[in-house]
Order: sequence, then C-alpha cells, then structure tokens
Amino acid sequence: MVKRLISILGVGMAWMFFAAPHAEAGVIGKVSAMLSGEVVALIVSAVVALLAGMLGIIFVRVARTFQAAGEFLTTLGSALEDRRITREELAAIIREGRDVFAVWK
Repeated sequence: MVKRLISILGVGMAWMFFAAPHAEAGVIGKVSAMLSGEVVALIVSAVVALLAGMLGIIFVRVARTFQAAGEFLTTLGSALEDRRITREELAAIIREGRDVFAVWK
C-alpha cells in the first residue's frame, strides 16, 4: 500500500512539474488553473502526514518483531544449554517461533 501511495504521489508531482503551464485544453487545463501554490502545499503536506503515520506503524511492528525474536533466542538458548531438548522445551521454542511471525498477521 505504501509503494502504491508513493508511486501515485510521484506521478502527481511529475505531472505538476512537467505539465505545460499554458495548456488550456480539457480537464487538465481546468485542474491546473485551479491549483495554486497553497493548494499544492496542502495536498503535499497531507500526503506526507499520511505517509509518516504509515511508516510509524511499520516501525512499531518491526520493534515488536525484534522483541519476539529476542524472546525466541532466549528460549532457544536456555533449551540448548544442557545439549538436550525436552518436549516442554520444544513446545516453548515452537510457541516463541510462532510469536515472531504473529506480529505481522
């Protein structure tokens, strides 16, 4: 979704910068006549705010993934400490391994 938003934003920005300023034909001419610097700045700031929010959500998920991976490695290390894995330890390893991937569901 973020890639799609960035590509749409990029096409829109390219259109604004490279469109002919005196093109008066059709819808493009009417829309470009309505766009002023303030409107463009408002649109760009709204898109940047939405993008920052999405990136914040992704950052939280990445942090939770690292936390779950650390708990998984701690469980794995304590299970391998005596070079023998019991059923309970194996169940705990599997449970912690699932928690790593459960963050992204």
